[in-house]
Parts: sequence; C-alpha cells; structure tokens
Amino acid sequence: MLGVTLCAALGGSATVGAATSAKPPMIRAAFYFGNASPLNFWSSDMSGAPAAFAQMQADGFNAVEFVVPWGEFQEGVSPVRYNPAAFKSLSSLVSVAKAAHLQVILRLSYGVAIDPHNATDAQYQQVFSNPKVYASWLGYISRVHQAVAKYNVVKIEQLSWEDFWTPVAYAQGATTLALRLQLATSTGYRAWLRSHYSLAQVSTQYGTTYTTWSRVPTPAYTSPSFALMFQYDDWALVHRFFIPAAARFPGLNLEARVDIDPIHNGTQVVGSYSHTDTFVLPGTHYIGTYYSPYLGDPSKSKSESADDALTGLQTTLATTTTRAKGRPLFIFEYQIESNSPEVAHNPALPPSQLPAFILGSSSAFEQYTLGYSLWTYRDYNQNPVFNPSFTLGTNGWTVTGSATPVQSPAGSSLTLSAGTSIKQTFPLDYLAGNPGSEVTVSFQASSASASAATINVAVGDAPVRALSVEGGLQTYTLEVPTADVVTGTAKSQITMTSTAPVSLSDVQVYNFTQLGDLYSVDGAPEVAVAPMQTLNQRLAGRS
Repeated sequence: MLGVTLCAALGGSATVGAATSAKPPMIRAAFYFGNASPLNFWSSDMSGAPAAFAQMQADGFNAVEFVVPWGEFQEGVSPVRYNPAAFKSLSSLVSVAKAAHLQVILRLSYGVAIDPHNATDAQYQQVFSNPKVYASWLGYISRVHQAVAKYNVVKIEQLSWEDFWTPVAYAQGATTLALRLQLATSTGYRAWLRSHYSLAQVSTQYGTTYTTWSRVPTPAYTSPSFALMFQYDDWALVHRFFIPAAARFPGLNLEARVDIDPIHNGTQVVGSYSHTDTFVLPGTHYIGTYYSPYLGDPSKSKSESADDALTGLQTTLATTTTRAKGRPLFIFEYQIESNSPEVAHNPALPPSQLPAFILGSSSAFEQYTLGYSLWTYRDYNQNPVFNPSFTLGTNGWTVTGSATPVQSPAGSSLTLSAGTSIKQTFPLDYLAGNPGSEVTVSFQASSASASAATINVAVGDAPVRALSVEGGLQTYTLEVPTADVVTGTAKSQITMTSTAPVSLSDVQVYNFTQLGDLYSVDGAPEVAVAPMQTLNQRLAGRS
C-alpha cells in the first residue's frame, strides 16, 4: 500500500516522530544506474539488474532508488505522449527489486533526460507558467503512480528542489533588462509577486518606483531584492508542485535545499537566504535532504580529514533538524565522494580517509535520520549517447545500410552488415562543462565473421579513426581532443561505419567519470565497500 509513513515503510509499527522503545530498521538505499549513467539509464541495457540487486543486498542495502525523468516517461506535453518502453522497464525493475527483497524509492520528475524525442529544458521553464505544460506534468505524476501502485515494495517517493530551480538559475544569469522582463512572465514570478505584494512594496524592495506591473522584471542577482526570487521558488516548490503532486501520489516527500544562498549588494555579500519554507510540509512526518562531506566542513583545506567530515556531518544534520522543527531526516542523495566539476572547489575526502568517515558516521545517522540513499553505488561515465546498447533497437540512431538489433538474456547489441553506418546526434552540455582535455570514445564489438573488420569512428570535427575488430567481444577505446568535439554548438555527433559484419554494443562518449569509491565502472570493489557494509550492518541492527 502506498501512502504509508516512512516508519511503516521501514517495517515499524509506530508513527514517525512518536515515542517508541523499539526503533524501526533504517532504510539503506542505493541508486541504480545499471552499466549506464543517470543520463541514459532508461534507454540502456538492464539485463544486469538481478545480479546488481543481489550484490546490493549482500552489501547490506535494503532498498534501491530509481530516477524517473519527466522528459523520458512523458516525451510530449502538447499533445501528451507517454513512453511505453520506459514504463515497461520501470515495472520490470520494480519486479526484480521485489524478488531481491529490496524496497523501492522513486525520484520523480528528475530533470535530466537525453531522450531525443522530448524537450526537457523547455518543459521545466514552461511548467511554471504554461497551464497545458503544468497539467501534463501532473498527468505524468498520476501515470507513474498508476504504474507502480500494485507493487507493495514501492513505499517512498520524492521530488527534489534541484529539478525546480529553473527560475532561479535563469534569473541569476540574466544580464539585460529585456531578458529579466521576459523571465518575469515566463517563470511565473510576476504573477506570484502580484498575489503576495503590492506594487508599492515591490518598488520599495527593488529601490525603483514602478507604476505598472508589466515593467517589473526579475530582480538583479547582485541586488538584495533577489531574495524575492528565492522566496518565489520555495513557494512554487511547495504549493505549485509538492502539494498537488502529493495528492496524486500519496506518500510523496521532498528533498529540500540545505545550502544557504548568499544575498548580494553589488559585489558585497550582505546576507543569506535559508530555504526553511521547504522544511515543514503538510502531510509529512520527516523531511528529505542531501549530504556530501564538504557540507558543514570547518576546514579550509581542499583535502579534508575524516574528523573534519564527521564534524560537518554532525553540524549539518543537527542544523537541518532544527530548521525542520525537530522532524527526523531522510538523506535522499548521499554522496561520500563528490568529484563533479560543480563542487570541485569544495573540500573533499581523499580515499584514505573514507573508511574512518563512513564507520564514524553511524551515530549521527542514528541520532538524526531514518536512513539514506547513496547516489553513486557504482562509478559511471557521464555518457550522453541515447540507447547506447541498442536495447531499443535503432531508436535514436540513423542507420545507412543494414543493421539487426539482437536481444538476449546476456544483453543487447546491434549487428551491422558490411558497409553499414550508424549515426547519432547528442547534446554537448555534459561534455562542455568538464575540464578534461580529451573525450573518451569506447564501445564493445566482436567480429561477426572469420575475418577482421574495420570500424571507422568519427566524432564531432575530429578526424576519422579506424579500429580493427577481431574475434570475440572486446572493449575498444580511443581518445579525441575535447576541442574537436565541443565546437561551440549545442550538439555533436558520432558516426560509426563497419567494413565487414560486426556486433556492436555499449557506445560511450565521455570526459567525466562520477566516482563513488564503492565499485568501479567495471564493477570491481573499491575502498569504501567494506566500511559501507559495516555501516549498513550497524544501522540494520540498531535497537
């Protein structure tokens, strides 16, 4: 049954927050992206799920979490168009998780999707002010609920502030008055402003006299009035998205924003904004949050110690609990390693400090939380290639010649006849933001005949590279200068042409690997596995 409290989902009998002598077992969850990444998971080969879930359970996890991208499950909003393949995969994965005795957590409305049949970025801007797009989003929430309602292992669902940060992000980057005026309408900001403030109050806060609402833009990011944009986004997150979605998907919760945002006056930081309005939600008994070791770290060093990180953990969880008026927390996105470029300037734990941090974190977890969901269970390459193993046939690929999709219990592949070319255009956002000097191109291939085959690979503006494919299935890799791939446009493309019959799978183009320090991209155990297993044992056995 959906809609139960988290305590009941954990197997306890008392309501969360009520006095009880027997504490329920804690949720120990991990996200699952298969052998792919969050970008292309739903179009990837998921044949390894049974083995992966068995490994998770052996490591002491009792739940698995899936991202459920809006743009992937609902590919069109006007008219509404759903993706039956994604819903079929979701049902299949939930069934496999149930067989492995794992609970299921869903991150709904995930804002990252590279499905070429949708327009995710446009949808996330329009959903704030376009009634048709908003109604379509609510329809997506209802449709996912209908798809999983029959499974009694799906008991926890979340939205995240990250996926509804669009108005703030656009307003922060707006440098012209014309763009700020346009954003005031398209983000729904001005409509909200009119319902909460008088024009005179707005004029006072902006320090500018306005005689008509049509002249009110989004606030300048360097102005103290930008606090209004934070306030609007928090209001929209709770009242426009969370409350209506919770009515359609009972049991829903929210990953609130823990970070405190600076308020500027020109180049000076003159205050801060705490998103406390998102920390106490109607109908909820706990609050969702996120954590990475750099949060609350008192050190100034780029390389923090386990003690620094444990101090940060204790401080962050205690402060967040206070802001949530004493409600327990659930860490919906837990990272013990965060090497992404966005946070590269923050303190980080070196691998040598991870075991002590993980083992030392159990007391803070037990004191403040009901559990966690680990973001990076297995390292992944940030690969923007859609349908990389041809699980969906040639969907997303342009084929010139003859190509035959192959499905088997061992996985999926595509057999190319001699002279056949396949091509795909992919978004560059996930390469352009990374500092690597080279882009790695890799794929698995085997010769479908006794003779060797040559696969000619062209990526972006880079010269064509020829690789010889011989014998059984192997991984082939080449490096291409990032400058030849990221050429100033929004998209690039990869073309692969075979001179003889070959079997092809797992096509990747990437220049960033997200690390988690549990299992490598190839599935080999890393430094955090043993201490994480011990942590899970402690959290499972608490009393």
